[in-house]
Amino acid sequence: MSDDIDRISLTLPPDMVERLDGIVGDWEYASRSEAIRDALRDFFAAYEWEEGTHERHHGTIVIVHDHHEDGIADALQNIQHEMADIITSVQHIHLSHDTCMETLVVEGPGDAISELANRLRAQSGVQQVKVVVVDE
Repeated sequence: MSDDIDRISLTLPPDMVERLDGIVGDWEYASRSEAIRDALRDFFAAYEWEEGTHERHHGTIVIVHDHHEDGIADALQNIQHEMADIITSVQHIHLSHDTCMETLVVEGPGDAISELANRLRAQSGVQQVKVVVVDE
């Protein structure tokens, strides 16, 4: 074992071990440790996101909305223009006759990303908003 890695012990109930082993196999991880390290990276990113709202973050905001809701397209576009300083890219996808999805790639302070997500959530016709933040 490398000097750059510390060994720790982890205690889990049998059903969690079974699920972990299934994921390790399905996703072709080399070991349980690799899968747990991957999961911990997400855990750390979530923690940093919540604790460091003024720090610079990268991520995506995914919005699902009712295409037929009166004024929804204009409302979403206006918000995006008002907060263009943190939006680096936008993709619009037609999921069905009634439903659209937009993916916004964002970069900026955590509090600004949160403000954008909250403004989008507040729009009538928005069905779902998901924020995914990744850190270097």
